[in-house]
Amino acid sequence: MTIESFGSVCSGGRYENLAEYYTDKKLPGVGISIGLTRLFYKLNELNLIKASKKSIADVLIIPMVEDLSIPIKIATKLRNNGVKTEIYLNNKKLKAKFKYADKLEIPYVIIIGENEIESNKIKLKDMITGEEREIDFDRIENLKF
Repeated sequence: MTIESFGSVCSGGRYENLAEYYTDKKLPGVGISIGLTRLFYKLNELNLIKASKKSIADVLIIPMVEDLSIPIKIATKLRNNGVKTEIYLNNKKLKAKFKYADKLEIPYVIIIGENEIESNKIKLKDMITGEEREIDFDRIENLKF
């Protein structure tokens, strides 16, 4: 596996006037981000750490739309209800996204595409049984995992 295929784990930079979105002052800024999920995934894969679970997520949301506002709204509702939720943001084919959920043993996947948004329903797939069901957006808070 090459470094390029793994992607960035840590990055940062200078962000001129980033704070201007929040204040009328011109302020310089610096930032850093660390991809902990990516880092721990690889460390576990290389057997450099031992994890009893491959993922803490109960559900993986797979957005099939450019606008992430609905997937984020659904993830927020689930998280507020105590459901450990991850959103898959990498631009991969659908098969690779399901493979990711399988590899991390995430028990449920929610697919959100244009059809789901238009019908106000999500598709929930049980990754163990393969069973799929549709759930109204309004009933998302009632989901139990």
